[in-house]
Amino acid sequence: MAKAGRAPRVMPEHYPILVSLARANPLSSQAGLMELFLAETGISCHSATFAAALKLAGVVRIKPKLKREFEPPARRRSTATTMPIGGTCWSSVTRVA
Repeated sequence: MAKAGRAPRVMPEHYPILVSLARANPLSSQAGLMELFLAETGISCHSATFAAALKLAGVVRIKPKLKREFEPPARRRSTATTMPIGGTCWSSVTRVA
């Protein structure tokens, strides 16, 4: 039975090219790698297709972690009252659906 669907734009034969481009340019963005791949092979594709091809080729893109000291968020002070003007506490009122 024939396989349904469209053939992939980036074929498995192109995976070694993807790996070599990623190794040669480790700090390049995905868009930069796409431009290099287009220049080398003449194949253009959508960024999601290119990301999937990189994943299938075994290329893992890792974002560098920012080195910051942890600062807890400032505490907010509530300006609202807990009781409404009528004197009924809304948290104790039950609703029937």
